[in-house]
Amino acid sequence: MLNHNLDLDTIVAAKTPQLPVPSPRAGRPEGRVSPERFLAPLSSAIAACHRRPHQGGSQVVVRFKNSYGAIISEDRQPAGIYEIAPLRFHGPGPDDYELYFRSHVPDLTWCSASEDMVAVCQEIARLLPPARV
Repeated sequence: MLNHNLDLDTIVAAKTPQLPVPSPRAGRPEGRVSPERFLAPLSSAIAACHRRPHQGGSQVVVRFKNSYGAIISEDRQPAGIYEIAPLRFHGPGPDDYELYFRSHVPDLTWCSASEDMVAVCQEIARLLPPARV
């Protein structure tokens, strides 16, 4: 369960320095979930995180310590719905990844509740690291 009383700016910024964390109240309509708000419970599993522009909005790319990650995009229609897709990183760069469809994690998940977003990301963060060849 997400504890909204945590100082998210401090926790998320300490674990993911590449991601600017706005105040949860800054410019977000009431009831909408932003990816920054749900990253705090996942902070111990996060290796890196960054935001990038995407189709008039933005995406958040999260890299977990197990070399997998998630790409999170907000759908514009209807607003407040997020798409989450699992990733597998193959290099050290923020864009060194491919979509990963070979696990029990759904290829694409749509959700609006932060608890659902956390659950999907936790599944990805628990995947066994890829075998080294």
